[in-house]
Amino acid sequence: MQSRFRFHCHAGLDCFNRCCRTPTIILSPYDILRLKQCLGIGSEEFLQRYTRQQTEELSNLPLILIDTAVSPAGGCPFLGANGCTVYADRPAACRLFPITMGSRLTENGVEDYYFCRKLDYCQGFATDVEWTVESWQANQGFAEFEAGRREWLEIILEKGQRGRIAMEAQFQDLFATMAYDLDRFRSLMAEPAFLRAYGLDEEALEQVKDRDLALLKFSYRYLESILIAT
Repeated sequence: MQSRFRFHCHAGLDCFNRCCRTPTIILSPYDILRLKQCLGIGSEEFLQRYTRQQTEELSNLPLILIDTAVSPAGGCPFLGANGCTVYADRPAACRLFPITMGSRLTENGVEDYYFCRKLDYCQGFATDVEWTVESWQANQGFAEFEAGRREWLEIILEKGQRGRIAMEAQFQDLFATMAYDLDRFRSLMAEPAFLRAYGLDEEALEQVKDRDLALLKFSYRYLESILIAT
């Protein structure tokens, strides 16, 4: 966390926003929550318009990525003429750049590691502005996004460590709904048949009915409990 690097990205650089034209951004459930609120749309509409889904190799669980194919000019669909149009709510991966974060599950819990991604064309490194990983995270407001995604990350890592196993499409759909499509999950929770099928409590619905973050935290806890049985 105390490793040092020099970096300063700004609109005066010739390469400004170039990295946003070829992104591979995995969205956490918290990223999706923030982006759909920023855009003023529901989670289902957000997922359909701006993302694609793929299966994580080790865990066999669904991941959500920004879909660069939906942008006529290519690249991130949130890239405008003057830069990022969702900057205040940009995903965790964007906040960390040019730092890339990896995580692995150890006997002592989740261990994070970082490395600096120096793209050949990036001029942002030709500066005297110096950071540590810790100070960069603080400057970019990373902590809130890390807290919002940490339980999801641990679920993915734990499932991946147990090895890839066959998983019914119905369960993958349930995971995708509970983790990424909060508005649909909230609607499902209101159905008595769903409550009975998955052992949910109507009181839980009342506690999270109008609170997206509370619902997200609830989904993490419930996903963890049902994954133990698979």
